[in-house]
Amino acid sequence: MADEGGHTVVEVLQIFSQASTRPCLVRTADDRLHVMKLAGAGPGPRGLLIEFLALRFARLLGAPVPEATPVLLPQGFPWMVGTDEFDEMIQRSFGWNLGVGYVPDAELAAVETFDEADAAALTATGEADRFLHNVDRTAKNPNLLRNAQRRLRAIDFDACLFFDRAVSGRIPESFPLPRGHLLSDLEKRPPLIRLDPEACRAWLTEAPAEWLATTGRSPAELASALASYVEAWNGQRWP
Repeated sequence: MADEGGHTVVEVLQIFSQASTRPCLVRTADDRLHVMKLAGAGPGPRGLLIEFLALRFARLLGAPVPEATPVLLPQGFPWMVGTDEFDEMIQRSFGWNLGVGYVPDAELAAVETFDEADAAALTATGEADRFLHNVDRTAKNPNLLRNAQRRLRAIDFDACLFFDRAVSGRIPESFPLPRGHLLSDLEKRPPLIRLDPEACRAWLTEAPAEWLATTGRSPAELASALASYVEAWNGQRWP
């Protein structure tokens, strides 16, 4: 796991209260901004591990996603913003949380705003979601941001099922998009990018021990399970 260093949270700036898990904008000791997803909210540390890995895989598949790294919320971190309820959530989250790269001057992108300039980003996002089996990207909830330069960024990968399928050995024979997915018209396309089955071994060394402990598996076992999943993806028919 990476050294604490600049990954330590020094300031909470804003709460994104529209999300039920209350992610928040934080500054770390290296003066970087992250959207911090809390270990004490939603699916907990296991969900953070899944999203951390999902974002890494999505980037390899060409999807326009923010960077992600573990960030440390020090024990006893003081109240800064929000309600008592949020402060209780913060207290449950002392330790390692997930920091997702902040996209400044961004707004949620609506389906009706997509145009030809978005085609490549949407195609790559669809490919990543096929691999990850992301069930949380629909017309009502695209989970896409548009930044000040009008570029799309795909976010919120904590509802992906790839990890549970890999760990349980339920390796799919094919990788269709989930039913109702925003980009289901891409379903018949063959995958474009093969992945290195060993890539996730290095990522798992960056993941905090408390995240890994929630899986009941060793890092070596997780890496092997994920490698088998990647090999199934690579084994599809290619153009």
